[in-house]
Amino acid sequence: MSANRIAVAAALAALAVMANATLAEVQWAEDPWESILERAKSERKHVYVDFYATWCGPCKQMEKVTYPDEAVSRFLGGMIPVKYDAETGAGEVLAEKYRVVAYPTLIIFDPGGEEIDRHVGYLEPEPFVEKFQGYIDGIGTVSYYKEKLAENPDDIETLYTLGMKHVDAVRAEEAQACLARVMELDPDDAQGRFAGITYALGEVMYTTDRYADAKRYFEALIARYPDSEAYESGLRRLAATEYKLQNADAAVAAYRKVVERHPDDPLVLNGFAWFCAQRGIGLDEALAVALKAADLSGRDAGILDTLAEVYYARGEYDQAIEVGKEALEKDPEDTYFKNQVEKFRKAKADADAQARR
Repeated sequence: MSANRIAVAAALAALAVMANATLAEVQWAEDPWESILERAKSERKHVYVDFYATWCGPCKQMEKVTYPDEAVSRFLGGMIPVKYDAETGAGEVLAEKYRVVAYPTLIIFDPGGEEIDRHVGYLEPEPFVEKFQGYIDGIGTVSYYKEKLAENPDDIETLYTLGMKHVDAVRAEEAQACLARVMELDPDDAQGRFAGITYALGEVMYTTDRYADAKRYFEALIARYPDSEAYESGLRRLAATEYKLQNADAAVAAYRKVVERHPDDPLVLNGFAWFCAQRGIGLDEALAVALKAADLSGRDAGILDTLAEVYYARGEYDQAIEVGKEALEKDPEDTYFKNQVEKFRKAKADADAQARR
């Protein structure tokens, strides 16, 4: 083969590689939200929004597995995809506007900017395309199930599915109406759903700031369904609810019951320590638990981050910096860990400056 032909063949091969790489990459829009809505209307395109958090494991899994998939990137290429960190800046404002309380929350809007439906949690590539294509086609949406319910108002499956979708969308009254009716129609709990329903209703009350109502649901769950899969989640949520009700000791006591069931599970210990650190409660106990979790995990970076947060909450900034740097060394390119170390350093500098005054 001549040199020219070799060069042409190499160029074509390079172009093919570039085309495949582009195909497997979602082209996320970065315009302001209002501009995205205007563009969607003018181009008659749907808008897909991923609300994520930097610490969220399932969110990272979406980035590693789902979005690089060719079928997913092709599907999202037919609309305007955008993603927001729901805990900072414009993302935080939009997350509040659209009642986002868990991550990832994945929402699809029609070209007019109206929400069609949402999914909360991780999705593999094939179910992702199937679910959101269904939403576009009007299948599996809230409206879809409302129409089914109008045809048969006492269909338990439809009531349950619609009720749980209302939970995901943080519509408390609608969720309560549907799920309470499910329990009325199935008084013997033949489907084994009561524990999950009780937890879900507590959750939607919590996220709409109805903490007294949430506490009643979580206490009912703990009392009636101690063997359910939702039991420990109920304890964690009761702890959070007690904190919202300004019952700090009760909050720590509720979460402690989870730790007592798994005294040597580093992830459970880590959860307790993080809970306390973020609220500034039970910090002596949290430190002991975080130290144990770090050792049991083999000094895992994420668990070290929690230990650093406990030190930070205690005002022990030197220790927070030291442990934060240890976490960063395990994943030097991680932006979150870099920002954590800077946060701890700034806190120390501010404290030193204050002490000199």
